[in-house]
Amino acid sequence: QQGPKRMQISAFRGVGKSYLTAAFVVWTLWKDKEMKIQVVSAGKDRADAFAIFVRNMIKGIPLFKNMEPDKTLGERATQNVFDIHGCSPSGSPSVKSVGITGQLTGSRADIIIADDIEVVSNSATNDLREKLARLVTEFDAVLKPNGRVIYLGTPQTELSLYNVLYNRGYEMRIWTALIPTGKQSEGYGAKLAPMIRELMLTKKAGVTTDPQRFTDEDL
Repeated sequence: QQGPKRMQISAFRGVGKSYLTAAFVVWTLWKDKEMKIQVVSAGKDRADAFAIFVRNMIKGIPLFKNMEPDKTLGERATQNVFDIHGCSPSGSPSVKSVGITGQLTGSRADIIIADDIEVVSNSATNDLREKLARLVTEFDAVLKPNGRVIYLGTPQTELSLYNVLYNRGYEMRIWTALIPTGKQSEGYGAKLAPMIRELMLTKKAGVTTDPQRFTDEDL
């Protein structure tokens, strides 16, 4: 919510990265109906699922009903490309989803959500990783001045794009599934979430950080 303009959220699968960020998107649009959000994933299906979830929250939560687009007024109202009711006419929809290899340019965004753009199939070789690193530079052509880029993901290799982005100035916060050892926490350095460091004071290394999500036995 109040993180930097360039940020990465890295955490174990199933912790709720996409769920919480979709809620953040709805809250952002509720505060300001002129905001433009673009969701990008490794594949279009994944990006569409994020946008559809945002749309369903707007439809299903009474507080947000007044945000539903009105087709009769010319507002976009498809599942994965839609406007917030009452927003000013614009060439850019309020929410749009696209795959990383799709048409990123053509509309502008205040916030880009890069949700799991790195997967095994596009990061297995050096050539694929370099291609992915080139593709994300397109974000600069989409982003409005003072816009934000939020990456959500789990690194697939030690040569992950997320580490490249960290060296480009993207702040990273890592939430681990297990309480790290002292040596491991040194390796994470400033990337390790403060919450995990606090848990290290009361829990032993190697146990689950979120027992309600995954028990020690599950992990």
